[in-house]
Amino acid sequence: MAAAVLVIGLTIGGCAKPDFQYIAQAPGSSGAGQVFFKVPSEWTQFSASQITAAQSGWSTDSTAKNLLAATVWQSAFDASASPSLTNVLGTRTPDQPTVFASLRNLYSQETPTDAALRDMIVPISTFGSSVQIDRDEKVSQGGAHGVHVVISYRSATDQTTETLDQTALLNGAKNAVYMLIVRCSSECYNKNRESISAVTGSFTIQEGHHG
Repeated sequence: MAAAVLVIGLTIGGCAKPDFQYIAQAPGSSGAGQVFFKVPSEWTQFSASQITAAQSGWSTDSTAKNLLAATVWQSAFDASASPSLTNVLGTRTPDQPTVFASLRNLYSQETPTDAALRDMIVPISTFGSSVQIDRDEKVSQGGAHGVHVVISYRSATDQTTETLDQTALLNGAKNAVYMLIVRCSSECYNKNRESISAVTGSFTIQEGHHG
C-alpha cells in the first residue's frame, strides 16, 4: 500500500506545472548568437506578430520608426491576470511585472559607452535627484559588456512610483545591444522581487562567431 501511495505521489509530482518557462532565442543576425532567460510559467508570453502589431502605430514617429528598423529580435511577457502589450510597451506604470527583451543594432550616431547604455530607456543622467538609483553595476559576459541598473522614479504619465530593472549589454563588435527590461510599480517590484531577480539573474547571451 505504501508503495502504491509513493507511485501516485511521484506521478502527481511528475505532472506538476514547471515553475518557469525557459526562453532560448537565436536572433538571427550575423554574430548575434543566442539569448537565454527564464520567466515564471504563469506569466503570459506574446508572439512576435503580436508585438509587431502593437508597435505598428509607432511608424508615424520617426525616432520610433528608426528604433524598430534597427531591432533584430524582441520578446515580451506580462504577469497581469489581464495581460496586454499596453502594459509592456505603454507609458503607464504596470501594476504587475512586465518583461521586454530585445537585440538591436546601434545607430551610426550612438556612442557605445556605459553612460549611453544606462540612458537607453530612462535618461538617468538628466533626471538628477528625481531618480533613485537602487543599483548601478557593470556586467560582462564573454566579449559583451554593459550595465545593470535598478532605478525608481515617478512616472510622468500616471504619477505612480515605478521601478525599472534594466540590463544592457554591448556586443563584442560594439555595434548592437542586448537589452532586458523588467518593470512595474515600486510596490509591485518589492512584492515580486524574488521572481524578478530570477528573471534578471538568468539573462545570458552567447555571441556567435564574427567572420
